Amino acid sequence: MIQFVYKRIVAPLARLNHAVCTAARNLAAALVVAMTVAVLIQVFCRYVLNDSLSWSEEFAKVMMVWTAFLVAPWAYRRGLNVSIDIFSEAMSRAWRLALQICLNLLVLWIVYLFFIESLAFWARGQAISSATLGVSMAWFYAVVPFGFAALFCVGCELVLRDVLALLDRENEYAIAADQP
Repeated sequence: MIQFVYKRIVAPLARLNHAVCTAARNLAAALVVAMTVAVLIQVFCRYVLNDSLSWSEEFAKVMMVWTAFLVAPWAYRRGLNVSIDIFSEAMSRAWRLALQICLNLLVLWIVYLFFIESLAFWARGQAISSATLGVSMAWFYAVVPFGFAALFCVGCELVLRDVLALLDRENEYAIAADQP
């Protein structure tokens, strides 16, 4: 039964999460490059040409926010978020897994609430235009629901992996460094 759940639910979800997280992380890297180039162009124009660009600051801020929301699911899936391990390392494997399940369920609940709010946030952005770039703010806000949806999928995978590990003490269900 445990292997059936792993093969039919966790493995496909893991492949989906790996693909989405990797693509989002790579897009975030490209956006960091674009943000850096925009800031360098702004510095050049301001201090060499004595003419400030009106769009570069807003563009850089949007790219920074997009980068954070695109990288968050990848970091969550890899366990790269800030954590204090001293207490959990002192616990038995079963208690540590139970604590991880509880914490990930709490994260899922919070992410779900934020996802619902982010849809309304995105919808409000359809009525607002960017001051300097002249496009709908909904384009900028679209990353927020995407980020929360991706975080939710990753959280589901982590909870399922921990539940399987709690039920099957002989196998390890954690995400390996080379595993999708």
